Amino acid sequence: MLKFKHVNFAIISSALLSFAISAGVPTANAQSKKCESESVSISRSGKIATEITFINQRSAPVRLYWLDYSGQRKFYTLIAPNNRITQSTYVTHPWVITDTKNNCLGVYYPDGQPRIVEIL
Repeated sequence: MLKFKHVNFAIISSALLSFAISAGVPTANAQSKKCESESVSISRSGKIATEITFINQRSAPVRLYWLDYSGQRKFYTLIAPNNRITQSTYVTHPWVITDTKNNCLGVYYPDGQPRIVEIL
């Protein structure tokens, strides 16, 4: 016969949240600020492929989000200070850069040809 011990899921959830925060994984934050243009930006058709390069020239890491077809942020990656990432995308797909607290630093749309965005 199997015996089960009572597990306190609140403690497990709290531990997982602490791990996610310490690992730099984005979590929902009611205090984070959105850019004004973010509220009206959504991805549209993905017909014209291109790429956009983000160069983080700040002294702290930044987060890169894609705004999906309903305008919701989808986390892609963390860009360390003095690093860059080139992202394949489509002309009509907006990207959001935030600080590590998810405060919007800018909303960027790719161009028909490769674009470079410097994050200052």
